[in-house]
Amino acid sequence: MRIIEIKSLENGGHRNQTGTFLTIPEGWAVVPDDMETKNFPFGEVTAENIDGVPTVTKWVAGTIPETPATEAPVTTEERLAALEAAMLEMAMGGAE
Repeated sequence: MRIIEIKSLENGGHRNQTGTFLTIPEGWAVVPDDMETKNFPFGEVTAENIDGVPTVTKWVAGTIPETPATEAPVTTEERLAALEAAMLEMAMGGAE
């Protein structure tokens, strides 16, 4: 069974858990196994009590946030070259 927190996070995603649950926590709902949940967990949820169980009755796919670009890590060779250049500049009297 998969459950989802009805209230979304700032990024439009929803906290969710998969497992066996004796009770559904307040503010959470069961996601039916046969429900299509494109872009899960990013989307809009509509939930209703069905037979006393909070259940997701509608899922509207949201936008998956883009992962921020990161700079490529500096290689050991690049770090060594920068240190050698700095040492050479210091030895030549160019550094203060």
